[in-house]
Amino acid sequence: MIKVMILDDEQLYLDKQKQITEKYFAEKGIPCEIDIFLNAEWFLCGLDEEIYDLYILDVEMPGMNGIQVAKEIRKRYPEPVIIFVTNYLEYAVEAYEVNTYRYIPKMALDTKLPQAYDALLPEIMEKEERYYIIEKKGELEKIAYSDIFYLKKEGKYVVFVHRRGESRVRKSLKLVQEELDSDEFLLVDKGYVANIRHVMKLKGYDLYLRDGMILPVGTARFGQVKQAIVDFWR
Repeated sequence: MIKVMILDDEQLYLDKQKQITEKYFAEKGIPCEIDIFLNAEWFLCGLDEEIYDLYILDVEMPGMNGIQVAKEIRKRYPEPVIIFVTNYLEYAVEAYEVNTYRYIPKMALDTKLPQAYDALLPEIMEKEERYYIIEKKGELEKIAYSDIFYLKKEGKYVVFVHRRGESRVRKSLKLVQEELDSDEFLLVDKGYVANIRHVMKLKGYDLYLRDGMILPVGTARFGQVKQAIVDFWR
């Protein structure tokens, strides 16, 4: 499933980008979920609740423009792809300051947007979302890896702290980490595993996460944790 967000204050162009995107991924046989927004402020209200593989942003909009929106996205998510569409080419240099993948003139959407998707597709598919499934009596819960901030041990349970709140499973932390089977989940101290995607800062022996939580880093693991963060950021 490819998740795409399109932001444009002109309904005509919003519909056109959505149509091009739907057609492209349908022809490739790839499921695609598209959310559209006419207003930047409305989109930003839910920025912490939903993460997309691809953001398509109009540059020139009343109020907050696309460059400012991209900066807010990058504060939270370094990985997703950002494409700018615009009729105003003077913003091109500033657009690349927020690690923009493409800068497409609106008059060339029909050709340039599919070309961008052709180039992006291998990378996006490689990052396809993974999920952890929690089974309880009469209940199943699916948690996206990208939504998990960290795990913590509480007695006989492991607590998943994620975008929708908290979920718990009666297993050892070691077993859960093995089941996740991903280098993005990093044991930082006895009883704590952090999702490296959401690490914002390492200061002393404190690890600052995107949700505002500060986790302790064990002395014995400090060097390994620091190196893992550096490697990921690079």
